Amino acid sequence: MNYFAHYYFDHRPGEVHHNLGLLTPDFVRNFLPGMRLQPERFPGHDYPETNSLHLGTLKHVERDKRFHQSGFFKDIIPEIGKIIKPVFEEHNIPRTWFAAHLIAELMIDRILIKQETDLIARFYKELEQTRPEVIDAYLISLNINTTEEFNKRLQRFCELRYLMQYVHNPAFAFSLSRIYMYARVSPEWTEQQNLGVQSVLDEAESLIFVTMPRLMEEMS
Repeated sequence: MNYFAHYYFDHRPGEVHHNLGLLTPDFVRNFLPGMRLQPERFPGHDYPETNSLHLGTLKHVERDKRFHQSGFFKDIIPEIGKIIKPVFEEHNIPRTWFAAHLIAELMIDRILIKQETDLIARFYKELEQTRPEVIDAYLISLNINTTEEFNKRLQRFCELRYLMQYVHNPAFAFSLSRIYMYARVSPEWTEQQNLGVQSVLDEAESLIFVTMPRLMEEMS
């Protein structure tokens, strides 16, 4: 699942470091290219906040596993693939299944953001309340020493509030294009490729929207 969905399902009100932990595995992968978090190696720590961050990280791993094993996920990916395949073939964009997976996860965020305007505001506010020294202690305990870069990128993530732009098709397609580029699946999409992808996003959103009750049931 993507950032906001993790927060939506598993945040603890006011426990800002636990809630950061819900996002930390993805943040490490995206903020620090080539790095992967290995929470199973966490030795424990004297800071209660650092231990709380670790518990959030474990919940992220558990939730991702549950999501990817869910009937919702297994059924929705091929359906999204059917929607996007003609456009992806027309515009020579590879790996339709990869894109269907991305669209499903980002579109869940988009739908939840539209429905939970107060919660997305709290999401960013809580991230801004986390303390760099707590983050440093956790990452260093897992042999990730580039903590200054992580904190800088986290601050930038909060400043941009880019998740809120997912509700707009151009920004949504741009995010997909950047993921493709960072994953070295393809170069950044051309304007025509970008417009082609935008043309199928509303249909994909409608499909996921009507199946959201099943997701909520399976994730409860």
